[in-house]
Amino acid sequence: MVSTERSGPKAADVVAAALRRQIILGELSEGESFPPEGELLADLGVSKPTLRQAIRILESESLVSVRRGPRGGIHVSVPRVETAAGYAATVLEYRRTTTADLFEAAAALEGPCVAMLARSHTADQLHRLRAAVVAEADAADDPQRLVLLESDFHRLLIECAGNTTLRVLSEMVRVVIDAATRRYMSVTRPAVHGPAVAAGARTHRRVVDLIERGDAEAAETLWRKHIRETAAQVRRSGVAEKVLDVLG
Repeated sequence: MVSTERSGPKAADVVAAALRRQIILGELSEGESFPPEGELLADLGVSKPTLRQAIRILESESLVSVRRGPRGGIHVSVPRVETAAGYAATVLEYRRTTTADLFEAAAALEGPCVAMLARSHTADQLHRLRAAVVAEADAADDPQRLVLLESDFHRLLIECAGNTTLRVLSEMVRVVIDAATRRYMSVTRPAVHGPAVAAGARTHRRVVDLIERGDAEAAETLWRKHIRETAAQVRRSGVAEKVLDVLG
């Protein structure tokens, strides 16, 4: 129970922290409704204004959603990388960051992950990577579809590397890069999409070969080069020279 001796913003922070902990630990599941307000007040031992302020804090963090009406209530949301990416994009935009800068960060994050995977991988991981490469080849005539599959391949590489922190950081960057890529696709002529995207798919196949051979240095070098070449394509379209507002 939260102490009733606390009051004001500090009490709300304490209540929010207690509820946040339950969400993070999985004691409250995604989509689950909080108990009725009266029950929460009795359990937490705080005033109604304090509880409501705590809920507003959690709502601002996208950890709960408040629905009105007969079927309303307070519903749990799980922490999402996309939400963090949105906050990060706001900071980057304030700092006048370009998408070219963002691609360089992706190279710095993803390159070591590819090297890690080359040094230590399982047969199942290689199978998943090979299957992803095959899916890209099957989508060769559909550049829009292929772009989505290639983005998924980046995520799969990071997932297989097995470092949770790098996975979260990379995903935050990847969410914004995906938005930049969509803008690139929208401002360039369709005729240039196919060759560029197909070249990316070929690189994906080559990096899997290097991972399978355990050549960590070559795999990392190739992957960094791949990301930088993609950045150059985007830069030529003019997108990468703009302030990072692609989540707009």
